[in-house]
Amino acid sequence: MAKRFYYEETIYNDYLGKVKTIKAQSLWELELKVEEQLAKWEAEEERQRKRDAILDMKDEAEFETELARKKIEEYKNILNHTLNLDDKLDWEKQKKTKPFRPSEFDKHDLQHFFQKHNVPKKSFVEYIFPFLRKKRERLEKIAQDDYNQHLIEYDEAYKDYLIKKEKYEKKQAEYNQEIEEWRKNFESGDVEAIEKYINVVLENSTYPEEINKEYEVQYRSDLKTVIVSYKLPVPNDVPKAIEFKYSPSKKEIVAREMKKKEFEEFYDSIIYQITLRTIHEIFESVYIDHVDIVVFNGWVDYIDEATGHDNSSCIISVQASRKEFESINLERVDYKKCIQNLKGLFAGKLAFLTPVKPILDIDREDNRFVESKDILSNLHSNQNLATMHWEDFEHLVRQLFEKMFNEDGAEVKVTQASRDGGVDAIAFDPDPIKGGKFVIQAKRYNNTVPVSAVRDLYGTMLHEGATKGILVTTSNFGKDALEFVKDKPITLINGQELLYLFNKYGYKDLKIVLNK
Repeated sequence: MAKRFYYEETIYNDYLGKVKTIKAQSLWELELKVEEQLAKWEAEEERQRKRDAILDMKDEAEFETELARKKIEEYKNILNHTLNLDDKLDWEKQKKTKPFRPSEFDKHDLQHFFQKHNVPKKSFVEYIFPFLRKKRERLEKIAQDDYNQHLIEYDEAYKDYLIKKEKYEKKQAEYNQEIEEWRKNFESGDVEAIEKYINVVLENSTYPEEINKEYEVQYRSDLKTVIVSYKLPVPNDVPKAIEFKYSPSKKEIVAREMKKKEFEEFYDSIIYQITLRTIHEIFESVYIDHVDIVVFNGWVDYIDEATGHDNSSCIISVQASRKEFESINLERVDYKKCIQNLKGLFAGKLAFLTPVKPILDIDREDNRFVESKDILSNLHSNQNLATMHWEDFEHLVRQLFEKMFNEDGAEVKVTQASRDGGVDAIAFDPDPIKGGKFVIQAKRYNNTVPVSAVRDLYGTMLHEGATKGILVTTSNFGKDALEFVKDKPITLINGQELLYLFNKYGYKDLKIVLNK
């Protein structure tokens, strides 16, 4: 169940002494995962602080027993936990609505500075003692100068504040517009929008902290089917202790664990619940009529004790239609019998990790990719790139970037030609620091590239979960396009820069003559 991750963040908990690098395919997924992990650590830290405050070992044993029983109960209610929740995404809650911080710089009037500098009020006494008038006038001037400087600083600070506020609100508006586009695409049945939606639903699902949620989702529009490959906990990941007692002879706390048969049944129950819960959350949350079937494949990563090798196996596979699944009363079912009734596949006790063949597995081939054409070797001297066939130009750009990326061990694939503003090529760079997924678009234009083309690229990047976008053209980019990409991971390459790159890789006789 190999998955490409393009974003990561390292987080810490000083009290627990824990460090973890969270990886995700997109920024929204990264934010969800970070938030969830921090919440888990916060709960763990609270328990640890209570544990550290206990001095008597008998009291500590009672404390650990109570925690263990709560933990077992939590695992027994994995399915029930979600049945009273509405798993549908609230689109408004996906948006960013937090207002920009208020201005921290107060604008004071002149009277404020008169008071600050203790400027006395004008009085008739000044006619008797002229030095008092001179003192007042001197202090008034100091106050006035201070006030004038304050106005200058305030105007500069407030102008800077307004610029930052405008930038913040613009980004927020763009983000919220992307949410609206996502909702629109989801409701119209767009494949990527549906996959993203289900990923968010599953990421929002709260499990016991020992379960590290890892899954892959694929939507098959031709079958109206969602396929989920879910990484399940192995037996060693699941708590076995049910009681803790203080041993006076050993002067330590001793754990009492479930018996072998009891634990095997407990583990099997957990896997059945995760399976049913995932199917339930998808059917309940996906309110559009584009999903009729869910296929759940549960995978485990483990060490084969017979060979000592790392292994990965599917141990449970279930296919359910919406109609049959929604007729089930999940609050009253026997988990195992329910899955058997759905014709689910598993071999004996799940704790033995016996593999089964997935009913329908995720197709890992991107059907957009096509065989690339060799254009470079067929270029003639003084070839005008601006007059090439648009499809040949896309393949030519792909070949150029293949030479560039291959220096770092990256892979470049060209997609089906469509002239629809989609992806022309995708580069996968495995470098953990500067790598990721790069979306490349080639525009054989004779006129200035409009800002709409750059916006389309940015939208494509978000849908693809790409790290960077690259837009290549034979012409030039307008002011609006250059302004749009200022704060975005997008590189614009115009005609002259394109010729420079070809020249760098040995193709020196090419030219671009625009037909305006």
